[in-house]
Amino acid sequence: MKALPVIACLLALLPAHAGDRDGDGDGDGEAKRPSFRIPPAPRAWLGLNVSKPDESITAHLPALPAGIGFVISTVEKGGPADTAGLKEFDVLWKLGDQMLVNESQLATLLRLSKPGDEVQLTGFRAGKPLEVRLTLGEAPERRHQVPGDLLDAAILPGECRGPMRVVNISEKTATYSTEDGKLEVRREGEGYQVKILDPKNKVIFDGPIPADGSLDSIPDGWKRRVHALRRGLDHSLEHGGQPARQPRPRVVPPGEK
Repeated sequence: MKALPVIACLLALLPAHAGDRDGDGDGDGEAKRPSFRIPPAPRAWLGLNVSKPDESITAHLPALPAGIGFVISTVEKGGPADTAGLKEFDVLWKLGDQMLVNESQLATLLRLSKPGDEVQLTGFRAGKPLEVRLTLGEAPERRHQVPGDLLDAAILPGECRGPMRVVNISEKTATYSTEDGKLEVRREGEGYQVKILDPKNKVIFDGPIPADGSLDSIPDGWKRRVHALRRGLDHSLEHGGQPARQPRPRVVPPGEK
């Protein structure tokens, strides 16, 4: 009689239709295997945002190979790069023993690594050689992931919220839209016209910026975006929308010689 409570508990754990193997209520179906969703493997994360250096930077770094490297534009506070002591405007040109050629290669190198791996980054700070040991973190999960955001998600997910960048060569304009608002840069003669809207399409800024590149009049938080969008617009107008040819990167999986 003492076994009855145990049997009762076991019965309570059974499905309501214990005799219905396929769970459709008719009692005569085949058993279905439970389905499980395998979570994605954690992605390695640097915690920084980068862009290709322009001539104003590379001219002061004769030791930097042509077409190689990135300049750090943003460092995520508390992220791996911040912890390792990296700063904005540092120039990185090697991860481990591999020279950094383009965004796709960097994203691939990160995919071949895992959170907790220690890597060495080689670069320059204020024109002087820089070497930093960095422990890769785990990339924060994003709600929406699109292929074009692969690199941003791997490097700085917090800065990537599904932005849309569009360059119209015929109208000499470039636009950048995120949940923070919309930015438009238009080439006018030797100068530029900039318009910034908030998420409710209220004008934050609408005015010219001089050809000398001064961004003093641009609201804080938008200066870096204006600089990047203007540079992208100039590049597209110069090259007719075709990306400049870059050296072909050679990606070697970790541990392979």
